[in-house]
Amino acid sequence: MRELGFNKEITTGYYLDPFDSFQEKKVTIELRHDEITGVACRILPYRVRIPQKPDLEPYLEKSPESLCPFCPDLFEKTTPRFTANITESGNFKRGEACLFPNAFPYDQNNNVAIFSSRHLVPMNELTPDYMRDGFLVCRDYFHRVAEMNLGYKYCSINWNYMPPAGGGLIHPHLQTIVSYRPTSFMQKLLSSAQNYAANSNGDNLWNNLIALEKKSNKRFIADTGVVCWLTSFAPKGMAGEIDFIFREKTSIFDLTELNFKEFLTGLSRVFTYLHTNNFMSFNLSLYATMNNNNYFNVQGKIVPRFVMNPLGTSDLNYFEKLHNEIICPTVPEELCRELQPYFKT
Repeated sequence: MRELGFNKEITTGYYLDPFDSFQEKKVTIELRHDEITGVACRILPYRVRIPQKPDLEPYLEKSPESLCPFCPDLFEKTTPRFTANITESGNFKRGEACLFPNAFPYDQNNNVAIFSSRHLVPMNELTPDYMRDGFLVCRDYFHRVAEMNLGYKYCSINWNYMPPAGGGLIHPHLQTIVSYRPTSFMQKLLSSAQNYAANSNGDNLWNNLIALEKKSNKRFIADTGVVCWLTSFAPKGMAGEIDFIFREKTSIFDLTELNFKEFLTGLSRVFTYLHTNNFMSFNLSLYATMNNNNYFNVQGKIVPRFVMNPLGTSDLNYFEKLHNEIICPTVPEELCRELQPYFKT
C-alpha cells in the first residue's frame, strides 16, 4: 500500500518560566499536515480540560421553549414547507422526526430535520433510539430528490449541537445539503482519493487508510459493524476530531437501516465520552455522494466545541480563521486511547 501523506515536524521554543523561579523551560510543538484533508495543525504540549459541567440555564433563558419554532406551539405556524412537486404533505416525517426547508438556507437545497418535539436534550441522552428517525428522515428526503432525477451528485448531513458550535437554537436538529457540486472540503477529500487511486493502481484510499491506522494502532478507536472510528492525525478542532468511515459504502443509498444503527451506536458512545468530559457542544458532518463513486466512501467528522471560562472565549482564533491552521492542545493519539473504553461492550 502506498504511503499516506501524514507529515510531522517537531519545533522547540524556550522561555523563562515565572512559575518556576524563571528557570528556562523547553516547549515542544508538533507541526502536522494531512495531505488527504489539506489540514495543517499545531499540536501543543498541554491538554484542554473542561473544569466542570457547563450551565445550560443561560442558554435556556435565551432560547426558551415558548419561543422555539421547532416546538409544538409554534411549529405549524413558523416552519417552512416544501412545494407540492417535492411532497404534497409539505414536509417529510418519520416517527417523531420531521424534515422541512431551512428558513435561512446556506444552499439551494438546505433543509432542517428535528428529531422530536423535545426542546432540550442533554448530550448523554442522544441515544441511538432518539437519533434514529432524525437521520433516516434525511435519507428519505435524499431518496425523493433522487426520484426527481435532477442531477444532484453530492449530499451531506450536518449538526451544530448547542450555541458554542453555532447552533442557533438549542432544540436538537440536523441540516441537510444536496448539490450539483461538493463543498470545498469534500472536494479535497474526493481529489485526494482520485489522486491516490491514480498513483497506486486503483487502490481505494479509505480502505488503505483504515488498514494502515489499524496496523499502527495509534488512532484507531474501534469498529461498529461497517463503521470504522478513528481520531484524526491533524484535527480540525482544538479538542481534537473523531472520524468515521463506512466500509464499502460508496453512496448515501448504500446505507441500510442496519448501517445507520451501527453508526448511531458508535456516535452515542462518542457523545457519552464528551458528556463525561464536560463538553456540551459539537459539530458533525456526514459526507456522501448520490451516485456510487469507487473513489469515495461515505464518511464524516465530529469536532467537540466549547468556550473557555471565565471570559467565555471561543475555541477558534486567528490561526484557524485567517491562517487555515488549527491550534490543537489535544494529542490525537491520547484522545484515541481515552475513547477506546467507551466502545468496549
